[in-house]
Amino acid sequence: MDENEDSDMKMEVAMAALIAMLSICTAGTAYFSNMEDSSSTHNYHSSQSILVTANSLYLEANQAIIYDFNAFDDYYLASEAGNQSVADYYYSGLSQEAIDSLDRDTGPFDDQYFDEMYDYAVTTEEEGLILSERAAEENTASDEYQLAVLISAVGLSLVGWAALMQARNLKLTFMGCSMLALLLSVLQALSVG
Repeated sequence: MDENEDSDMKMEVAMAALIAMLSICTAGTAYFSNMEDSSSTHNYHSSQSILVTANSLYLEANQAIIYDFNAFDDYYLASEAGNQSVADYYYSGLSQEAIDSLDRDTGPFDDQYFDEMYDYAVTTEEEGLILSERAAEENTASDEYQLAVLISAVGLSLVGWAALMQARNLKLTFMGCSMLALLLSVLQALSVG
């Protein structure tokens, strides 16, 4: 085997190795992109469900507050009129949060009352918003992995073209560009996070 044949054989092996590495890089980053996209979709839909639940909890709290206001008005009017049995009836209809607010110096219906009435709705909404933010982050990560897929796919096409080239310098240029694409794809994939 002469020196040119040996050099050509090494170049063929290098091209085969580049094709293998770029194929693995393309497949791996496509897989990671798909995983991130799948998680993003799941978390987005879950967050929307949680936010709908939070909305209904706000409405429920609003109704309970309105009921407390009305019951308190009737309780107050009955107490002022000296009708204790009617006053007791309306007092028994108040929520525990309203009753607790009546015993506080800042009550009735102080900030603590509203915080307590809306607590579950606020907590649920925060959970939904956190999940929504996570979905957005995963969507961005999926897009960043897709960029790595694109770069490695370009690298694959370059090494494919290099295999077709007859001119050695042109073949080396295309292989060099495909190696650069491999490096950029790996760096892009590693930067996701």
